[in-house]
Amino acid sequence: MNEKRTPRNLLLVGAGGIGTQLSELLTAALRRVGLEGTITLMDADTVEASNLGHQRFTADDIGQPKVACLARRLDDTASSLRVKGVVENLRDVDQLMDYDLVVVCVDRPEPRRMVHGIEAPWLDVRCSGDGWMALSSASQPALLERMTPDHQPASCQVAGALEAGNLEFGFAVAAAFGAQWALQKWRGHPAPVQSMGSLTYGALAFPEVSA
Repeated sequence: MNEKRTPRNLLLVGAGGIGTQLSELLTAALRRVGLEGTITLMDADTVEASNLGHQRFTADDIGQPKVACLARRLDDTASSLRVKGVVENLRDVDQLMDYDLVVVCVDRPEPRRMVHGIEAPWLDVRCSGDGWMALSSASQPALLERMTPDHQPASCQVAGALEAGNLEFGFAVAAAFGAQWALQKWRGHPAPVQSMGSLTYGALAFPEVSA
């Protein structure tokens, strides 16, 4: 299959454990194969000391907007692939306009549902402990509803993980899945529809839902 070399605009919502690693993997992969376009990183959070164990930041970044730090490091003015940051949270569907691809990796159901409603191809990637889950615009609507219940904002880190040194390696798996999906979509190739599993327990099955 021929690759699509048309420049793409991808929005990555969330610059936490998944988003930081995903942005690094995807930027490197796109540049390696010569694909063009823009990756926009959206998140209003600032870097905290507690982020340093599992997110791609350094002590010098503490107190600064996450997406500004990432964009400063990943952007290259000499490259045909640019990276920029938007220091805001996803609150309105209008913020999702004008993007060819969207990846959401946040811990709240409201922005996930906003992404689920857009026409552009999207991926919703999550993790918990050493497990991961990814749903896409090709997933069944009933499954999306089932797997996106209301809940209070909560970190996907297992309680005590940072103190115990048992960081969430599910972040890395989720980021790799998301970067692979985005690369394939950017190329115009078939991309995986969905996935759920655990490093400890292997592949996990999604619940059955009515079509």
